[in-house]
Amino acid sequence: MPYSCADFASNLVNHLFNNALIPVAVAESDDLEFQANEAMAAITDLAERATASPTPATTTVTATGAAQRQARSTQFMVELLEANETLTDIAESKGAHTLADCMYLLSAIQKGGGIEVHHPTGSEILDIINDLPSAALWMTHVSEVTK
Repeated sequence: MPYSCADFASNLVNHLFNNALIPVAVAESDDLEFQANEAMAAITDLAERATASPTPATTTVTATGAAQRQARSTQFMVELLEANETLTDIAESKGAHTLADCMYLLSAIQKGGGIEVHHPTGSEILDIINDLPSAALWMTHVSEVTK
């Protein structure tokens, strides 16, 4: 059986997803143009990081395109709500500060930025993040600051 363009596209998207270069929302999309644009953005980002510094290109994952950042923020919210039935549950079990930090992190992911988490604090955002399937990806948007 010959190897088709669809096989190539599927394998490429799966490879990028398996290496945390694109989020699940891109990998599971039925929109081939969206997948292609996000795959090209991920490859471009990877190539730029590989030539920009002596650190390995796979040490961080940065979403450069608006669509990729939006897909990542959607993935974060899906994972957050799968781990916690509602946002109210987070506030009730972990505190309002933790919920606020979750929303700040969501905004940072959408904008391609990050948040600072100060220690000691009343927030349990790091516990929330570490319980998520893509914790390593979300931690690329967090800087821990010890007072």
